[in-house]
Amino acid sequence: AMLPSLTLGASLGSGADRLSDVLRSPFYNLTAGLAAPIFNNGRLSAERDKAIARQQELLHTYRASIISAFADVEKALNSANGLDRQRQWQDEELKQAQQAFDIAQHRYAAGAEVLLTVLDTQRTLYQAQDQHVQLRLARLQASIALYKALGGGWHAR
Repeated sequence: AMLPSLTLGASLGSGADRLSDVLRSPFYNLTAGLAAPIFNNGRLSAERDKAIARQQELLHTYRASIISAFADVEKALNSANGLDRQRQWQDEELKQAQQAFDIAQHRYAAGAEVLLTVLDTQRTLYQAQDQHVQLRLARLQASIALYKALGGGWHAR
């Protein structure tokens, strides 16, 4: 845009009116042209400044995207790690609830416990199992969020 432009052209023809005379009267034409902007009232420098400003804008947008991506990855990793720790505690709770239910059943079978206690420990066990499944779901969702934050890898249909 600010540099001159160079154009080259060539043509070959014949002025013959019969096919047998085509090679007897050929003509050739070579052209060259050089065009340079001389006076444009600052248009070229304004276009250059506009292009530089656009480049800076795109660079800023790119940097913001990178920072946002890092934040998304960090958030997904923190979520996954927190859910893993919570699941360890919940696994222990589930184990304890299962043991309590087993003991209550054995005591009920031996006549040392009432049915209400067995049902209460069974309800506690079911709540622990439900919580276990809920945490597993949350962990899978956190894994998907992490996978997405890292760039995905699936194709939209």
